[in-house]
Amino acid sequence: MGTRSNIIVADDHSRIQLYRHWDGYPDGEGGVLADLALAQPYAWPLPRFEADDFAAALIRAWKGEGGGNIYIDGSPKGWERIHGDVEWVYVIQRREGQERTRLLECPGEPEVAVYDWHPYWFDKADPEKNRPKPHSQVPLSSAKEVGLQWRVV
Repeated sequence: MGTRSNIIVADDHSRIQLYRHWDGYPDGEGGVLADLALAQPYAWPLPRFEADDFAAALIRAWKGEGGGNIYIDGSPKGWERIHGDVEWVYVIQRREGQERTRLLECPGEPEVAVYDWHPYWFDKADPEKNRPKPHSQVPLSSAKEVGLQWRVV
């Protein structure tokens, strides 16, 4: 059985949710944090970040021959579309207050917020009433290094 996850990529204009059917854990080779680096060659160079662009880059990097494993899963406003059997949720976006001042000028870089979704697994709790808090937050450029050192306890 695979470790399922949702990856939400968001900016001021878009919020795209992806579903990863297996290898959704944050740690180690093949985990989500380490694999985020595989998308970077297909996306705008940091610090420029656009949700639509980075979501497309993730699909390009993670979609294997013959399909499977990564899917576009909608554009939710909040937590309403997280799958019931998801164990981890990742939200990739700029920190609060980091807004663009001009089209190509983007201060800072996006962060990856990692949410352990086990308390909400199979609808055990309502994330709209009991707001999830990130397990950790990692700069996108450091995600691979952090993922390779991460130990899930």
